[in-house]
Amino acid sequence: MSIRKDNSVTDFLKEVSLFDGIQDNALSQIFKLGKVANFKAGETIILEGQAGGNLHIVINGQADVSKSGKDPAKKKHLANISRGSIFGEMSVFDDAPYSEDCSVHVIKGEDFKKFLKKNPQLAYEVFTTLINLMSNRLRRTNAAFSALEI
Repeated sequence: MSIRKDNSVTDFLKEVSLFDGIQDNALSQIFKLGKVANFKAGETIILEGQAGGNLHIVINGQADVSKSGKDPAKKKHLANISRGSIFGEMSVFDDAPYSEDCSVHVIKGEDFKKFLKKNPQLAYEVFTTLINLMSNRLRRTNAAFSALEI
């Protein structure tokens, strides 16, 4: 999967909540930091405990996010993510096998951090959005755990 021309790139990144309000020229620069990776259904992109550090943005397809319990063969479904969703932003994201063929735009963490250091106003906007996204995920996770019978 490839994204055509800068206009399509900025249109795609505008769908990503992490980049809400970011100007087109900055979106184009952010996209150029990464590369597209394609995955077949059932492939695992990040394993629990695996060193991370990359930001992944789903271009098309879907990924199931799950967490291993005490029995590694049994996994708890946490979420299903699709186009415009991000993962890996917390470095290690528990098991994210793809439920169908999927294309992901991968931005190396070090490249993204360097870009944000050079663009402090943009970094502020990205971090503010990231904090909101993580807070919402934490609230959903807390609610899911509260609903478990223990």
